[in-house]
Amino acid sequence: MDLTGVTEDQLKPVYIVVSAEPLLVERAVGHLRAVAAPEATRAFNYDVVQGKGATATQVLNLAQTLPMMAKRRLVEVRDFGAVKAAELAGLLPYLADPNPTTTLLCVAEKVDKRVKFFQTVKKKGFLFELEAPKNDRALVKWAREEAATRGIDMESRAVTRLVDVVGKDLARLSLSMEQLSLYAGDARIGVEHVEDLIAETRERSVFELTDAIGEGDRPRALTAVASLFDQRQSAIGVVIMLARHMRQLSATHEAMRARLPRRELPGAIGAPPFVIDKLMGQARRFPPAAVSRSLCLLAEADYALKGGRALTKTLGRELGDRIIIDRIVSQMLDMR
Repeated sequence: MDLTGVTEDQLKPVYIVVSAEPLLVERAVGHLRAVAAPEATRAFNYDVVQGKGATATQVLNLAQTLPMMAKRRLVEVRDFGAVKAAELAGLLPYLADPNPTTTLLCVAEKVDKRVKFFQTVKKKGFLFELEAPKNDRALVKWAREEAATRGIDMESRAVTRLVDVVGKDLARLSLSMEQLSLYAGDARIGVEHVEDLIAETRERSVFELTDAIGEGDRPRALTAVASLFDQRQSAIGVVIMLARHMRQLSATHEAMRARLPRRELPGAIGAPPFVIDKLMGQARRFPPAAVSRSLCLLAEADYALKGGRALTKTLGRELGDRIIIDRIVSQMLDMR
């Protein structure tokens, strides 16, 4: 559901915007804010309330205030999902007769639609759920529409490749398109531009991280982590890549122990021939016990990053994604 085309005449008195996708929220809220409270009169007609600790009385008093030197005012409630159920109940009467000169804009990452308040706003057409693309086909379609909307000329294959490289992060997809547009200049953006500017940068950072860990180079490893986060690579994605590398080192240990012929090593290890020597060198510096313990740490990190609350003492509690990855990398290096 697109809210970025709403005009002043189409404004509803209440918007409950729900989405876990930051880019969609940013665009929808930014547009509604610009339409309901233009910059010229915003100082007098725009109030922001934080959902945590917000009361129905506080929100209602602001919503019932008349605009000053303007047609309407905007009341924005952020993190609306944190508003207590009792306070939501206090807002129910307002939904029956909202102030026509106020736009009440409430934003939440998620809400409990079993609550009467949200059932009511849905019936009245005030609930707007902004969903990110659910699968790869929908993501490619979104990316093509994004490019067309922004007037960026991209080959179809280039769009597909960009989605392959960047993944589901809509904000990074959009930013990457802008970077590609500047990089390509007047030329149409092709797969080669994506490979040169986007794919090569990320893949280089990934290889630098795994190589630095295998070689015991702490400064280079932490620099590579920083580079991946600067590129908005997901922390879970970093864990997956590190786990893959550790499994390759484990397979290398097994192959070396079995004294497999050189020609059989790529198949046994699951790596191309040109990296076999590098993996064997890293395996000699990274003993089997350290590889095994690293895989356990990475499993714990994966659980933590996916919302697990009972984190081990090793990881600490409720660490930020970047801190978790930094600590995991440091601990893996300490075990060599």
